[in-house]
Amino acid sequence: MINRQHFGKRVADFRRRLGLSQAELAAKLGVSAQAVSKWETAAALPDVELLLELSRLYGVSVNELLEGNGLLARIASRPFQEKEGIACFVPAATAPEIIQWERDMRTEGWIARNWRDAWGRPGGWADSKYGRNVIGERSRPNNLRIGRKIAEHGGVILDIGSGPGGGYMPFILQADPSAQIILSDLSRTVVEEWKHLLDRELDSPFLYYAALDFCDIPFENCTVDVIADHGGIINCIGDQSAALRECYRVLKSGGILVSLNGFVTKETLAALPEHAQQALWEEYPSIFNNLYEDTVLAGFRKIDSIITDVWTTDEDESDIAEFARSLGITIQFTEYVRLCEK
Repeated sequence: MINRQHFGKRVADFRRRLGLSQAELAAKLGVSAQAVSKWETAAALPDVELLLELSRLYGVSVNELLEGNGLLARIASRPFQEKEGIACFVPAATAPEIIQWERDMRTEGWIARNWRDAWGRPGGWADSKYGRNVIGERSRPNNLRIGRKIAEHGGVILDIGSGPGGGYMPFILQADPSAQIILSDLSRTVVEEWKHLLDRELDSPFLYYAALDFCDIPFENCTVDVIADHGGIINCIGDQSAALRECYRVLKSGGILVSLNGFVTKETLAALPEHAQQALWEEYPSIFNNLYEDTVLAGFRKIDSIITDVWTTDEDESDIAEFARSLGITIQFTEYVRLCEK
C-alpha cells in the first residue's frame, strides 16, 4: 500500500532540491499549483502520466517516488532479501553470545536511550540504572558539528556499523531531517530496532535500512556520496584495511569518508608498566593503530585529522576498560575524526 504522507514528503523534498516553487513545478507539468499542493499534503495522488513526468524531472524511478525503496535496489551489487523494509545482505546471528547481546540490547532499551541522549531529551541513560553516559555527553557537541558537516555535503549517506548508538545518523538528522541516510549494521536486530524506533519518532521517507558487512559492502562502485563511520572500522570484527578499501570503492569521486577513531599513542603506551604493555599488545593490538597508513593505501587523496577528545578507561565500562582495571592500570585514548576525500 502506498503511504501518501511519505509520497507527499518525497515530492516536496525533490522539488526543493531542484530549487522549484510549487507554482514552478506545476507549470513544468502543466497542472495547477493547487494540484501540486494536494500531492504534497497527501490529499491526492497524480495520475500515471504525471508520475512518469515527475520521475523524469526528479531523476528517480516511479517506484522510488511511490514506495521509497528504489535506492538500495538501484545501487546494490547483489540480490538481497527484504524483510519489513530492511535490505538483508547478511544472515541473522546464530552465535549464542551475539544472540544474548542482541536480547540484552532490546530488553534494556539501549537504542532508545542513545537516541534520546543524542537529542538531549529525557529518558536517556541518566534515567536508567546504569547512570549517565559521561563520554557520550561530552562528545555530543563534536558529534553535532560533524553531523552538520555531513548533512551539508549531502547526497546518499551510508552510516556503517551504526550499532546501538546509531553512529552519526542522529546528529545528521538534527542538521537535516530529510537527509538520505542508509543506516547499516552487521546485526539484523540492531537495524530492525532502529527502524522500529525511527518509524515512530520521525516517520521519514528518506531513511533506508540495510544489514550488511562493511568489509564487503554490497553496493556498486561510485554510488555513495558520504560514508559516516562513528568508530565502526576501528572496532570491526573483520579486516580494517578491507573496510577502508571498500569505503573508497563505493564512494563517488569527491565523496568523503568521515571516520571517528580512538587510539593509544606510543607515549601513553611507554608510560605503562611492562607487564601491562605486553598484555595489551597480546589482547588488544588494534588500539595502537590509528589506521593512517591503511587509509592512504586504500587510495584516499586528501586526509585531514582533527583531535576531538581525550578519555580514559576510568570513564568507561567497555571490555577493554574492564581489562585495564584487571591489570591495575588506566589507559588514555586520543580520539580524532578523520576526513578522507576520494
